[in-house]
Amino acid sequence: MKDFVVKKSISIHAPAEVVWDALTNPEKTKKYFFNCRVLSDWQVGSPIIFEGRIFLLIPIKLEGVITEVKPNKLLRYKLFSEVGDRGGSSTVTDELEYINGETIVHITDDVGVGEGVEERYERSVKGWDKILWGLKDFVEQNKFSLA
Repeated sequence: MKDFVVKKSISIHAPAEVVWDALTNPEKTKKYFFNCRVLSDWQVGSPIIFEGRIFLLIPIKLEGVITEVKPNKLLRYKLFSEVGDRGGSSTVTDELEYINGETIVHITDDVGVGEGVEERYERSVKGWDKILWGLKDFVEQNKFSLA
């Protein structure tokens, strides 16, 4: 049985606190995460919501729950989605590792099992590439702005 887990990493020339802020600040996520704001109080058990418009036209709202938080180091959450008539869930882990002036962001997205898993996996592979490169560009251009 195939394992449908996306694993991606990217190196960002910025402190972990700045990268963390870009991952958790809704006005900043909107700049690189398919125009979506991420909303949460970042506490274990709290909801996490991604909402916005893909390509400025298609409304999107993904909801989930925070399962683990270590500020500036680790964020894990489970997302539940309805795609057409297929529902699904994924568990996303963002790990930050600060080494020699750069923060390495490791993303793991376990897209689950069941109907539509291959399609969710392929979308996730492509999506995380765009998100991570967008995050890198955004942070490196605005890295001294924690506000």
